[in-house]
Amino acid sequence: MLEKDFVPYEPSLALRELGFDEPCFGYYEPNKVFNYINWEIFKDFPYLAKNSEWQDLCGAPTYSQAFRWFRDKYKIHSVINLTIIGTWYFELYDLNDKRNAEIKTNQNEFKTPEEAELACLIKLIEIVKEKK
Repeated sequence: MLEKDFVPYEPSLALRELGFDEPCFGYYEPNKVFNYINWEIFKDFPYLAKNSEWQDLCGAPTYSQAFRWFRDKYKIHSVINLTIIGTWYFELYDLNDKRNAEIKTNQNEFKTPEEAELACLIKLIEIVKEKK
């Protein structure tokens, strides 16, 4: 299912509140239902800005797009890793620090990489909210 590649509703909304403003192929309707934009519409689809007629919709970035945005805008790099016992965890690094100092390693181990990605994204949102 295509939806699994997109950030869920609540984190997408939090990203929007943090200033995420990149075009997205997916979006959430006010009732939190996921939908996507086909190519013909996407080329003329304005990002869901506050002054847009689409303001009731919330852009749904892909995980890759969200992680890249945190890396480019806030200089926080994230890595999803596999343990030797087959569980997953994440690490965050501060790219502003010349040593690329580790910010946070998640001590929880997740059963799937998707669970680790979502937890990592939520942690990134928390970190940026604390800095604002």
